[in-house]
Amino acid sequence: MLLMDIITWEPKDSEKVTNLYMNYEYPKGIKVIDEWFDLRGYRTFVIYESEDEKTYATSVFPFMGLCRFETFPIMKPDEAIQMAQKLAEETGVRGMGHGESGGDTEEFLQQMEKLEKRVQRLEHHSFVQQEDTT
Repeated sequence: MLLMDIITWEPKDSEKVTNLYMNYEYPKGIKVIDEWFDLRGYRTFVIYESEDEKTYATSVFPFMGLCRFETFPIMKPDEAIQMAQKLAEETGVRGMGHGESGGDTEEFLQQMEKLEKRVQRLEHHSFVQQEDTT
């Protein structure tokens, strides 16, 4: 699985983090794709593949208590779109961001139309009242 870590630490811990990182070797089962350091400091980004959750845990354990890890499963956009389309075809569920059935969408559109008509009547009524009072 492809993962991205955003690793942050307190400024006071920079020397400890640097020393630990300089002597650190990723465990077997972690394949690092790329790493970046935030030039403003105190943050690193790592994209990597991990065999499983135990391998992941082994990779972050030496930094626990010193750094904060935000870990995200990631995928390239074209791959994610293709996967979503395939899943939609297989399950009959429409793509991301859509309701599960067309009925929900139709009902929503009808409610919006009624609301728009009501706003138009209120605007007209307000205009008529303003016209009558002047």
